[in-house]
Amino acid sequence: MCDSRSRAADGIYAAGDMARWHHEQLDVSLRLENRTNATEQAVAVATTILGEDRPYTPVPYYWTEQYDARIQVHGVLSPDAEASVVDGAVADRRFVALYRRDGRVTGVLGWNMPKQARLRRQELLGASALVEGTS
Repeated sequence: MCDSRSRAADGIYAAGDMARWHHEQLDVSLRLENRTNATEQAVAVATTILGEDRPYTPVPYYWTEQYDARIQVHGVLSPDAEASVVDGAVADRRFVALYRRDGRVTGVLGWNMPKQARLRRQELLGASALVEGTS
């Protein structure tokens, strides 16, 4: 368990799959298990060790391939969020859904539409004021 700078204890840092940290902008504890996060969090730890005092606040992102489905998620898909399909159709097994809470886009789910999901990610960035990681 780490603070928002990926610090587990005084002088001890963690990054990657094993690190759970406090995301200041989302006000949640997160652990992301993918190589993108491992790389970005390692860079953030290095900059912290070198004296830059900045919280690690990436837009959460993960993906998976399950049989014939390529699934991508940007942001947070909260169970209490309102979801709406904005591209494609669920019946066609190709769609993008936006997740909103309090009128704000908090997540993007892409199902067999990776390019469209990536483009919709911009709505998440603009609406949520999340700061990207180092990518």
